[in-house]
Amino acid sequence: MSGVRKVKRVLVLGSGGREHAIGWAFKNAGCEVSFYPGNAGTKLEGKNLNISEAELLSGNILGEFDLVIPGSEDFLVKGIADGRINVFGPDSAGARLEGSKCFAKLFMEKYNIPTARFQIARNKVQLVDALKSFTPPYVIKADGLAQGKGVIIEDNFSNAVENGSKLMDGTLIPGVSGPVVVGEFLKGWELSAIAIVSGRKFALLPFTRDYKRVFTGNKGPNTGGMGAYGPVEINQKLVEKIRTIFDKTLFGLEKEGIYYKGFLYIGLMIVDEEPYVLEYNVRLGDPETEVIVAMEPEKFVGNVLKAFNNEDFEEYKSSKFAVDVVVASEGYPESPRKGQKIVIENIENSEKEGNILFYAGVKEQNGELVVSGGRVLHSVGIDNELGKAREKAYKNIQNIHFEGMFYRDDIAL
Repeated sequence: MSGVRKVKRVLVLGSGGREHAIGWAFKNAGCEVSFYPGNAGTKLEGKNLNISEAELLSGNILGEFDLVIPGSEDFLVKGIADGRINVFGPDSAGARLEGSKCFAKLFMEKYNIPTARFQIARNKVQLVDALKSFTPPYVIKADGLAQGKGVIIEDNFSNAVENGSKLMDGTLIPGVSGPVVVGEFLKGWELSAIAIVSGRKFALLPFTRDYKRVFTGNKGPNTGGMGAYGPVEINQKLVEKIRTIFDKTLFGLEKEGIYYKGFLYIGLMIVDEEPYVLEYNVRLGDPETEVIVAMEPEKFVGNVLKAFNNEDFEEYKSSKFAVDVVVASEGYPESPRKGQKIVIENIENSEKEGNILFYAGVKEQNGELVVSGGRVLHSVGIDNELGKAREKAYKNIQNIHFEGMFYRDDIAL
């Protein structure tokens, strides 16, 4: 990997399993890795910076690193990449693709990118009018960032009006208000398509599938993701259609005067072999990252470094399968229970056997691990066969113990 010589000090921004996975891969590639703010697991891979966000953004700390990788979209929307060549991510103008659902939908319409039919509503009257032009189930999305919770799917018209109004006035989700996108419900199957991007050049990472609903059998509310697996094999015709969507997106960004670098995640709904864009994310997905990184850590790091250094980077096929099962705390996603002691047994040398544990909502307190978030741990299994990778992921969960833990038992089935 030619890029490793140029990049030694890496900073990963965020505190979840995605950030742990990114840091793990870069550490294994010989880099010195730091995290902000990190978690109890990222400390195993490097150093957690003990500073405030204001210090991070205003001081010279970011300049001390050869490469900064924002895990979370928050940092990018706030402009952490603006004017900084060492940050591998889009500037705040490019980050609007994720930061504003209204901007993203209007952008797709302008550049002829396939997406569900939609209308934008800025008040209750517009919301009622918009909903009348669609048939149930009704789909309503918050314009701004909502940590994966800003989507309402309602069969009942009155409930859609009530909850949509609450979403606009800020009473449904604390801190989330403003216009909403009312859209057509698409029936198909979901696919996560993520690419490494440098300007107009891009290379698709292995396709993955994410499981959003909290309970087995796709029941319960939407979450940030309860598990994922990859690679998902799809036919070449569909791959080419997805490549066209990325190409049109990067063409449109260039036309808007936006130079895009970093990761571009396109959430797709495949309807009768046609891909439609559900959403853009301007960073790696979570839990997709844990799967992508675990499959081929060296190839992942190598291509990120090449794209960062403006060298040629390439798509790669994974020779292995990976399955990530999220272990969550009771009450997730609405109000997860926190503070329980976590006991993890028998995971020494498990990486050699194709098991990895990435930490998410875990902190260290008085020398013990305790639950600090809704998604607590990611149990990842890796193998040449999907079924065996799945077995490993679930077997590893037997070594995890804390009160109120739960997980879906149908990931990758």
